[in-house]
Amino acid sequence: MLAALEGADRLLVQQVFRPIANEYRVSIPAPGSREEGEPLLVVQQKKLAIREDIRFRLPGATDEHLFMIKSKTVFEFRGRHDVLDAHGAVIGQLEKSFGASLLRSHWVVRGADGAELFSAQEASLVIALVRRFAGLLPVAGAELLQFLPFDFLLSAPDGGELAHYRRVLGKLRDRYVLELGPDAAGLDRRLLVAFAVALDALQDR
Repeated sequence: MLAALEGADRLLVQQVFRPIANEYRVSIPAPGSREEGEPLLVVQQKKLAIREDIRFRLPGATDEHLFMIKSKTVFEFRGRHDVLDAHGAVIGQLEKSFGASLLRSHWVVRGADGAELFSAQEASLVIALVRRFAGLLPVAGAELLQFLPFDFLLSAPDGGELAHYRRVLGKLRDRYVLELGPDAAGLDRRLLVAFAVALDALQDR
């Protein structure tokens, strides 16, 4: 599974409706396609957990997980979440920058040593502003604009472009495609996948 992830330059995250837990499937779509491929990972987010707990498992596995997202503290208000391997060792950290996110959402992903690996922010300031203030517009139906799909640009610390993360239009369930550039080849795919799921599961936390 990890070898397949390491060799992929496109990944698809598909939300699945479940009554007791949010669930996602991660797959590699066919070239040029935005349809779900054969699932590589199944991801479950516990609902109403006092400490965020999102586990990444092989399809069919019920107990063992390969890696997970765990909040650093109970009721994490600072937007910081650890990514842990199967043995509980920290492999990275996801951090939402609340100050930078006032106008458009901004995240920083760090390695196990705390060094920044990449950052991500909404690619369009205009769409970000429309989504945020749609409910205040004195126009009938304007509140629907808050559901405009987001498009995130992932950048290296030196500003180089690493990847794009886009929501697929026309789907009832949330579906996202992560397209990686050549400069993303050395990044830990577990952190990229964790970040891709976090953008849906944790974005509004």
